Amino acid sequence: AYQADKGDCNVPQRWPENPQLGTWVHQQRTEKRKFDRSERARITPERIERLDGIGFEWHPVANLWDQRFGELQAYQADKGHCNVPRQWRDNPQLGVWVNNQRVEKRKFDQSKRAKIRPEHVGRLDGIGFE
Repeated sequence: AYQADKGDCNVPQRWPENPQLGTWVHQQRTEKRKFDRSERARITPERIERLDGIGFEWHPVANLWDQRFGELQAYQADKGHCNVPRQWRDNPQLGVWVNNQRVEKRKFDQSKRAKIRPEHVGRLDGIGFE
């Protein structure tokens, strides 16, 4: 039902409409991480396959970064630069994301503690992000 309504399987962990579903989805991701590390896990290869079959997102945060990066590339192709306004009406989430990347990249470039992965810095640098 969630997938049919929302178009994805990214149920928030604290989804008010169905808290049990949010908790269950979070638990599946936790168990899959254990499974991938060859630790004792309560998820079977069959369940992983079934969840994969419906488009279950095992790493939604990483996938969101890639999605926003793709949106930034499209913006750059259209506008010729990466300076998305923070409150851009066409895609407010992209404006906020770009601002956050800029703040974290600046910290990274100054060798300060930053919440951005080096490979993401490289991808941003690769498209002329400032």
